[in-house]
Amino acid sequence: MSAVHRVDHRPPAYPSECWYVAATSEEVTDLPLARRALDTSLVLWRTSGGSAVVLEDRDAHNPFPLSLGRVEQDLIVSSYSGFAYGADGACVRVPTQVEVPYGARVRSFPVREQDGLVWVWFAEPGLADLRQPPRAPWLVDDRWSTLGGEWVTGANFLLLHENFADITHVAVVAPELSPPALSAGPVPLLEVVVTERGVSFARDYPEAPLAPWHADLLGASQGQTFLQREEGQFVSAGLWVDSWTVVTGPDTPDAVFRFTHAVTPVNATSTRHVWRVSRDFAPGAGSSQSLLPRFTDYYLAVRRILETMQGVLSLDGPRPDVSVAADAAALQVRKIVGRAVADERFA
Repeated sequence: MSAVHRVDHRPPAYPSECWYVAATSEEVTDLPLARRALDTSLVLWRTSGGSAVVLEDRDAHNPFPLSLGRVEQDLIVSSYSGFAYGADGACVRVPTQVEVPYGARVRSFPVREQDGLVWVWFAEPGLADLRQPPRAPWLVDDRWSTLGGEWVTGANFLLLHENFADITHVAVVAPELSPPALSAGPVPLLEVVVTERGVSFARDYPEAPLAPWHADLLGASQGQTFLQREEGQFVSAGLWVDSWTVVTGPDTPDAVFRFTHAVTPVNATSTRHVWRVSRDFAPGAGSSQSLLPRFTDYYLAVRRILETMQGVLSLDGPRPDVSVAADAAALQVRKIVGRAVADERFA
């Protein structure tokens, strides 16, 4: 019998001393892009040299969004006041006088662009160099085929992380997508490793068949059994990565699905979710086209479920949960996030 205990499920505020994804690389162009993250309005654009810029989306002269303006000669210009700002947030030109008002500027944010993602640091700028954003190089590696989507989920960011930390619900939510190993009986216990800022886990399953769509993708016969391995990692408050590996045999490489989730709080009850599904087998557009609707439908179903949970929490308030052994990783994630938030509050 696995231990059953009760814990408080009050969603904590999000930690700010963390890199979060504000946009994907393809979203950022020479046109202003409005975005909301960590209760802050942002405007993003790309300079003529290709660098991504992130400023607060508010003119220093009036409470008017800069994202409604235009980019010209690497400056963003308010379409109401005409104030023009450089990539560092400093106002460099006003239309009605030669002198720029002293101190006229908007907040700028440290930015790192890598692996097809634009990461932004929201805390004290001087701390940004002390902690680099996490990497996800497989997203831009030709050896991996990647598909995905992005949207805003009306739920606290921690609800998303806790969902990723326990995939046993997949067998209930989407049985046609789920690996049969998840519903073959009691699942093996997780091997959980906890560090100061992260959680990782692994679980090995005995031989089991694959879902029909998965077997077809691998060219395996229906009912053929394989050893399978689940791995997951809470990399940071802004990134979750997990994988499902099919051990195909001693003479062929294992077949891996890798799932990447960039999670950015919009506010206390909504979260921007960039999800990617990568694989190192069955390359080609045809395979991706067949997989995209399957995973899109699944993640949309998850979004609806999490939004329903958030609705209950917002309406009735938090209550103690009953947790089981499968929640081992999620409980550790909750502790790390809570500790990070507390450390920032009392720093």
